[in-house]
Amino acid sequence: MTTLILVRHGQSNTNLEHRFTGQGHAVLTPLGQTQAECTARYLDAFSIDVIYSSDLVRSMQTAEATAKRQGLSVIPNKALREIDAGLWEGRPYLELKAAYPEEYVLWTDDLGHARPNGGESVLEVGERVCREVDRLALLHKGKCVAVFSHATPVRMVGCYWLGVPFAEAASVPRCSNASVTVAEYDDEGRFVRLVEYAHDEHLGKNRTFLPKGLA
Repeated sequence: MTTLILVRHGQSNTNLEHRFTGQGHAVLTPLGQTQAECTARYLDAFSIDVIYSSDLVRSMQTAEATAKRQGLSVIPNKALREIDAGLWEGRPYLELKAAYPEEYVLWTDDLGHARPNGGESVLEVGERVCREVDRLALLHKGKCVAVFSHATPVRMVGCYWLGVPFAEAASVPRCSNASVTVAEYDDEGRFVRLVEYAHDEHLGKNRTFLPKGLA
């Protein structure tokens, strides 16, 4: 049996500022670093064999906390990146809501059909990340693999593992910063079951979400 652990990064400076961040530069806040440490301690329950992370800084920083405790290095992986945000990159959510009202309402209410103007569609993110997660599960058969990524990729992989069509992604709950999702694959690289989705109870008072209606 292969265990695959999927973790969203901790709170970033742009999360705190309520800015849309795709593949742009963002770093963990002090609270985000605390979240990363809390999640690293939670993952002590797993004997992790290999750690992959989106190559974006906020994800790498989150992964490093776990890597240090597990005595491993982090392998950067571009396929695990957040959505390409196009013209939305780095802009405040409220500004996007005013500038792109039709497209923005899809993002908040009908995620599976959303695409930031000039960027990647949510469907494309789902196809990209799910394909990579399956590849890593097959590559490391019988191992425990930790994967650190971002909100949209985690939610789309959640759709895949829950059997929800990507077009219905809005029905799958958003994941909080530094939350943990765990799935199992068989030795032939086939998904078997979802163990937990977006677990964040280990964060206690350190849990963070974007305000409802922004994302």
